[in-house]
Amino acid sequence: MLIKNGYVWNGRIFEKKDLYVENGKFVNFTDSGPVVDATGLFVMPGWVDSHAHVIGTGMKLLTHDLTKETLSDILSKTQENFVIARGWEELPDVGLLNKANLLKKPVILIRKCGHVAWVNDHLKDSIGKKENLLYEDEIEKVWSIFGDEFFKKAFEVGQNEFIRYGVTQVHSDDFHGESFETLKELLRNSKIRIFEKLYTKEPWKYEFGVYGISKIGAIKQFADGSLGGKTAYMLKPYKNSTNFGTFTLPKNFDDIVRFAEQNNIQINVHTIGDKALREVLNRFEKNKVHLRHRLIHLQFISKEDFPKLNRYYLSVQPHFYFEDIPLLESVSFEMAYPFLEMHKAGYNMAFSTDSPVSPADPKYVLEKALKMGFTKEDTIYYYTEAGSKIAGYLCGKIDVGYYADFVLYQDDPFENDPVAVFVNGKEVTSR
Repeated sequence: MLIKNGYVWNGRIFEKKDLYVENGKFVNFTDSGPVVDATGLFVMPGWVDSHAHVIGTGMKLLTHDLTKETLSDILSKTQENFVIARGWEELPDVGLLNKANLLKKPVILIRKCGHVAWVNDHLKDSIGKKENLLYEDEIEKVWSIFGDEFFKKAFEVGQNEFIRYGVTQVHSDDFHGESFETLKELLRNSKIRIFEKLYTKEPWKYEFGVYGISKIGAIKQFADGSLGGKTAYMLKPYKNSTNFGTFTLPKNFDDIVRFAEQNNIQINVHTIGDKALREVLNRFEKNKVHLRHRLIHLQFISKEDFPKLNRYYLSVQPHFYFEDIPLLESVSFEMAYPFLEMHKAGYNMAFSTDSPVSPADPKYVLEKALKMGFTKEDTIYYYTEAGSKIAGYLCGKIDVGYYADFVLYQDDPFENDPVAVFVNGKEVTSR
């Protein structure tokens, strides 16, 4: 393949040049394959989202958005076999919740963060719960009732949502409700490169490895919840309360660490609160880990623990600082969203959206990273090559030997969506 006359991003500037692709990788030269006329177009490496949820993104688009629809309107759509709605920050009016309780079909209302959900009496009784509010792992019991076909459709829709924005690689967390066989099928047929972080407390039961252009390459664990749900685990209690948040690391975490170390598998740990981070660091140190595991979110960090982060991969979301400003008055902390400090310290860091918590569009993250103080060059690096490195992929850079995941733009990639997206040297969409 020849990509002709494009303005190619070289890590600093756009330079006019031709590109060659053979067997899915950039090469010095080839005279075989199709010719792509990129005259006047900007050529970027495909964006890499280092932490998101492909199925969750599809589910949000397939179901109801409480930031755009009222619960009253949603409940009036009686033809639906079940109701899934996401996006509340404060629960809807109790009268509407009572109305949902009268329905003889499942209703689940998921908080924006995904760590708290309300279910109606019909669904509550079917999963054997006493309360309508579910937290953290309790929500996992809900998903299997919707069936694998629903999750297959959600994966397809979610994947296409990332593609439309030029995202060619997603480090995803999708094992929530569907069968493992279905998950493998989805990865094997994915159009984009998926690095699956398998959420399980028993990783020894599953097959890690390559599936098509994707792979199951990591184990996902949660050490706490969310700031908005007041379940992020903090060193000091939430103001005007005795609540420190919720510590959710599984009791057999040491077993999981030993399994990962013995099998060369990366552990990815969700940690938002400073106490959650300290507990995770202590457990890794106790187990004398040799691998470079990954920490996700890192919204609050103590000054004592900050230097220890140089031993790990870090997946962060600059936009969360700006989204969470109204919530900061509820917590006490030493360092909050110190992503620029991580950059200055030279830590192994990458950016992500955490879609569907936030939009899957990289431009949303890029804008906030610039506002935080990152340069354009560094922002692009942290959303391309840096993310690929922490998943063990040679992607995210337009250079000989790298996989040919690239995107074509008519205008500024920071302000526009792409006109064509290529993964492994093959076009997956164009407009």
